[in-house]
Amino acid sequence: MTIEKLTIEKIAMGGSGLGFHEGRAIFVPATAIGDVVSAEITLGKKDHAFARVTEYHSRGEGFIEPGCEAFTAPEPCGGCDWLMLDYPTQLQYKEQLIHELFRDHEALIGSCTPSGKQYHYRNKVYMPVGAELSYGIFARYSHQIIPHQACRNHPPVFDEISTLLMELCKKAKVEPYNEEHNSGCLRHIGLRISHDTSEILLILVCRSARLPFSKTIVQGITQAFPQIVGIVQNINRDKTNVILGSEEKLLFGRDYLQDMLSDLSFRIHYRSFWQVNHATMENILTVMRAQMKKPYKVIDAYCGIGAIGLSLASEISELVGIEEEQVAVKDATENAANNGFENARFICGKFEDTLNMLSQDFQADVIILDPPRAGVQESALWAIRKAGISKILYLSCSQMSLARDLKILLQDDRYELKALSSFDMFPNTWHIESLAVLEIRP
Repeated sequence: MTIEKLTIEKIAMGGSGLGFHEGRAIFVPATAIGDVVSAEITLGKKDHAFARVTEYHSRGEGFIEPGCEAFTAPEPCGGCDWLMLDYPTQLQYKEQLIHELFRDHEALIGSCTPSGKQYHYRNKVYMPVGAELSYGIFARYSHQIIPHQACRNHPPVFDEISTLLMELCKKAKVEPYNEEHNSGCLRHIGLRISHDTSEILLILVCRSARLPFSKTIVQGITQAFPQIVGIVQNINRDKTNVILGSEEKLLFGRDYLQDMLSDLSFRIHYRSFWQVNHATMENILTVMRAQMKKPYKVIDAYCGIGAIGLSLASEISELVGIEEEQVAVKDATENAANNGFENARFICGKFEDTLNMLSQDFQADVIILDPPRAGVQESALWAIRKAGISKILYLSCSQMSLARDLKILLQDDRYELKALSSFDMFPNTWHIESLAVLEIRP
């Protein structure tokens, strides 16, 4: 079924435009408020449906040419939602989404802090490799690879390296991975870059340990791009959606890069989490720093390599980080030593399992939560309440998870929400980074 003329009236969570037809809400990707489109229903329900644009009749305010062939392809790349919008309109939409989801706390919500860059801001990417050694980004809700010439979100050098890599792999007769049959060799290209662009890591995710002519490939890549400080072959033998496997081989240099944040030096293992947008992370740390005092004892939960906690360590008396990835804990410990912090230590373990034990001998004044997209385990939220920690800083990349978890933390007026800030960590997408500040009631 095709709707001949549908007017987009709102933006919905998930980034799609929302129109209404015959009593049903119609969600349409790659549309903006004020667009008038013809839309084909792709999935229909009783009270709502999902559709794709077959024709744009007129465009709403803020429309710009996206400048990317992958975004405008018949089956578009899933890396961007709003590449067709100017930046002020993107920020306006993000503020609307925050206000709608947290309408009970509207008085606490400020404007969305913009990113330092609208384009080429990402310092990390993993791109799947497909037939004939093509690479790109998956289409939304699909494993169809949409190739691109130059992604507008990550640095141009990532595509320059990937293009040369594919040429070298073709000469070496490296077979691309076939997901259906779990065959072939090269599955993903991973790239990480330091803020000053002086160091790059290249990760080749392969189905087996054998990579034909690996020395020739390494020589060709490193000669062309001397800023590459390490090339890792990660081996993932399983038929899975998880990108990285448990095995690895170091083909060149080292398996980590060095980067700077808040004038501190950080060692970042290729497996470790590191926020993708450097300028936005600095903005977040400025807000967090204002919440710290010298006597505070702080728990940094889901601490990764210690980036947040150590960036605040000079403002507090003692820091304990909790992280379940052993390699990240190793990096965090080295990062503390290398930056001269003697008031920081790190524990390897799951946060929800470690908090109760830690609370017996460490009376924290502040806890920093920066969990994965799924949010914090409910048992851990109740443990925080039980511990009576005075202040909670909850940083979230998923507004739905944050809204769910705040309901538990704010239950029975145990805590009061003092501030709710939003930051644009991911330009050209609908995703938002939010920071909630909670304080225990006297």
